[in-house]
Amino acid sequence: MIVCYTIIFLYLITITIKTPVIDVSVERVQHQLIIKDFTYTDWAARYNIERGDIVLEVNQQQIMDDITKIKGVSSILIQNAQGDKKFIEITYSDFKPQLLYFILIPLLYYIMCLIVCIYLYFNRKDSFHSFMVFTLFILTTALEFGSIGATAHLSSVGMFISSIGGVVILILLLHFLLNYLRHLNIEHALIIKPIYLYGFLIISCMLMLLEKVVPAIYQWNTQFLLIIMLVLTAYTLFILLVTYIKTKKKQLLALLLCLVGPLIPMLLFYALPLLLFNQYIFSALSCFLVLLLIPILLLVTQLPDYLFDIDYEISKIRYYSILSLVASSVVAISLYFMLDIQQLDVFKSFLLLFIVIFAMLYLKERIDYASRKILYSPKGDYVHFVYKTIEHIKNMPSVDKLLKRFSEALAQQLSVSHVEVHIYSASDGAQEIVASPKIIESLKLGTVKKVERRYIGCLHETLDKKYIVTIENDGGIYLNKEELLSLELLLMYVSNFIDNTQFVERLIEQLDMSQQGSPAWLKKFVWIQLENEKAQLAQELHDTILQQQLYLIRELDIAQMDIQLIERHREYLIQLNADLRQYCEQLKPPLLDKQGLHVALNKLFIEVEEQADFIIIHEIEEVVLDSLELPLLIYRTIQEMLNNALKHAEATYVKITLTNTSQGFELVYFDNGIGCDLSEVGLKNSMGLQGMKERVYAYNGLIELTSAPDEGMHIRIKIEE
Repeated sequence: MIVCYTIIFLYLITITIKTPVIDVSVERVQHQLIIKDFTYTDWAARYNIERGDIVLEVNQQQIMDDITKIKGVSSILIQNAQGDKKFIEITYSDFKPQLLYFILIPLLYYIMCLIVCIYLYFNRKDSFHSFMVFTLFILTTALEFGSIGATAHLSSVGMFISSIGGVVILILLLHFLLNYLRHLNIEHALIIKPIYLYGFLIISCMLMLLEKVVPAIYQWNTQFLLIIMLVLTAYTLFILLVTYIKTKKKQLLALLLCLVGPLIPMLLFYALPLLLFNQYIFSALSCFLVLLLIPILLLVTQLPDYLFDIDYEISKIRYYSILSLVASSVVAISLYFMLDIQQLDVFKSFLLLFIVIFAMLYLKERIDYASRKILYSPKGDYVHFVYKTIEHIKNMPSVDKLLKRFSEALAQQLSVSHVEVHIYSASDGAQEIVASPKIIESLKLGTVKKVERRYIGCLHETLDKKYIVTIENDGGIYLNKEELLSLELLLMYVSNFIDNTQFVERLIEQLDMSQQGSPAWLKKFVWIQLENEKAQLAQELHDTILQQQLYLIRELDIAQMDIQLIERHREYLIQLNADLRQYCEQLKPPLLDKQGLHVALNKLFIEVEEQADFIIIHEIEEVVLDSLELPLLIYRTIQEMLNNALKHAEATYVKITLTNTSQGFELVYFDNGIGCDLSEVGLKNSMGLQGMKERVYAYNGLIELTSAPDEGMHIRIKIEE
């Protein structure tokens, strides 16, 4: 298939590369071929070619047939009105845009598509959904683009491919999407079988062949092909929209976004105006350049295991579209009634306004976000005032440095000369340079008052101390209500900073003062964790083994003379013993110390597969680690991953890879189960995921969790020694 497509593409490029297209309109008058018009005015002006000049020879031969267009030629002999003859050689140096759009870009695009298809064939053939249909789709798109130059040369093969290619591309795209919906187990009454789509292709091919016999149907045939393209496009978008509304699957939302964007120019600027007004706004070539994005976007959405969350972008596009639609409609309708312009011009104005308004709204959001720190002056933007002050103080290691930096930042933001922080203690009496004791004691945390020529505020408060900030200026000071509110909010933030910094200072002090290894708080934490583990183990044994053994004791008391019943209970006791042994192995895996991590993990995988409904795909490298604790960490983490898969995932396969890194290891887990909403899992404090995170963080590692409903679970852990 790839070879056939490549041969056809090279044939089309060979036709194009021989000569450029001069596109000169001529008519025969008294056995002479007179130039009526020309498309490339710059080229005509360069060689002083004018309307009314006579074409004597083309490709060094006289033209005897009645023709209306001179397309691809290598040379032309022209005689002007004065009788002077000019022999002009036609090369691509005079038609550089043709060299770009007819040869270079199609060739590069086809090579790119060829590389993608070969890569998919050798690497993702089995995992990439509907590989064959997608390969046909991407190659047909590249071939359609490559046929533009041959069509301009009036090549029969090029014209056939160019005319029928749009229908073929849409049918293959729709076939791919319908297979994808079936892969997602989505059923809908309006979803047809892909085989029926090719009826459109057969009808289109028959009409194209009939056009060679009956040229009079050309115009009707063109209209019919445009209608088929519009119908297939509308059906594609409709099915995606309906199924997304029904299932709320984000894969469909991403595909819808990938299709809507590139299809809009072809629909709005070419097909629709051509049907309604018999005149297009942009040429098919210009619109087709945007369609080339569809295979790339589909590839981007299908190759990753997960799609990014695009709900925010979709809602933003919908909001901007509504605003742009209303504004552009009002202006376009006003232009139509006020200026009495043509309907096509109204349509063009509407589209231009819609695009400009939409782009400006989106650009404004980007500029506002990028310039959020400098867009407004601190005097007018009070959120900026709080933000910038906190930026200056957020990384201070001690309270003294924090207070000093806070005073400097606040003076800078408020443009005042003096900002100081005083510590007031009731036992020492009031510092009169700040305010009277009565005023200071009445100040609550985060409040600001004006006292004489200065403002004072309560920055922080403990049982016996108050941190009082004073703000004053040499030329006097006045803060409006918004500034006071922002200042009070800032004081509340800084109070929390002081609390946290003091807490860290106390912890560091405890660590420095500790003479016997670990500090008391760390010992307490470890002891509590150990007791929790003991309690969990005791509960598990009590609820399983102990209860079952008590039941067997009662049964043996009843069935003292029933040998068969005793035998059955004996077998049950043997099973309980095996279960208890398994619990002990889970608490301390024996193979890990004796035979190493690789053997222990293989045994774990075998045990899980015996009780699981999914297949485990594992790629475990022999990791070399200096720490004796890290192999146990790896084993416990994989054990927790598999336990979660058994209990919650409902997956058909689980993949686990363990690889060496330069200074540690990387562990990656993936399943194709039902997934979960990680925000909800966080609220419920899932013990499995939380315990996994705590283990990784204890070793200063990185853990990334990605999941969404119906999209499985992906976990990536990286730890360096």
